[in-house]
Amino acid sequence: MSTEIIVAIVGLGLFVLVIIAITMQSIEKNQKEKKRQQALLNARARNFDYMLNGFPSGFLSRDLQVLVAKSLQEVYRQLRHLLPKDKSYAAKVNQLDTQLAAFNQSDSVSSTVTLTDRGQITEVQKLLKGLYNFIGQLTSGNRITADQARAYTAQVKALMLQTTIDALNGAIAEALKAGKIPLALHNLKMVIEKLEKENHSGQYTTAIANYKLKAEELGQQGKTQTKATEKRREEHDAEWDDIAKESDDTWKKKAVYD
Repeated sequence: MSTEIIVAIVGLGLFVLVIIAITMQSIEKNQKEKKRQQALLNARARNFDYMLNGFPSGFLSRDLQVLVAKSLQEVYRQLRHLLPKDKSYAAKVNQLDTQLAAFNQSDSVSSTVTLTDRGQITEVQKLLKGLYNFIGQLTSGNRITADQARAYTAQVKALMLQTTIDALNGAIAEALKAGKIPLALHNLKMVIEKLEKENHSGQYTTAIANYKLKAEELGQQGKTQTKATEKRREEHDAEWDDIAKESDDTWKKKAVYD
């Protein structure tokens, strides 16, 4: 076998090895990307599912329930396309069709659900922020109109404010229970500031007035508490002065006799 043939065979073999290596790298890269997309979509699906089925009843408006259900359905469709052999995603899409039909047939009722658990408030706010960002993505992708986006974001922002007020009210109650009126008054003023900042159409005017009245009452209680504390301190100081004087007189008498 001539040298030229040997060189050609070796060259061809190297070429095949390079092609195989590139192909294997491409397959590995595609698999990693597929796993990354799957993990991302599964995480998004868990969040949407929790918002839909884990939030307290009545917390989300009907419009937001429909938005979350449609978003979750879209995520399941993407997962079905990514993993065609997994039939569970198709079943979940169909289940959401039924749930969406129920939402659309239900009456739109405006209600306020108060949250008291700090851990739950933190988790709910985290998910609401994610929903707010997702609405922006839907708008950028022309999946919803600008008017729809404004309506959805306004509702989400209202829920964010509501849960913030819930957290502050919890802190106020704890401070009052511990007798820390200044701390309670500080948190109360924060509530008023946040409500006034978002009171563009006057929807929080009544609540602001009630909180201001409560702040005034707490301020009076704080003054009374301060006066009582000062009086107790003065009485304590007077008692201490008497004790110190008696001790001093005793020492002087003892010094004379010694």
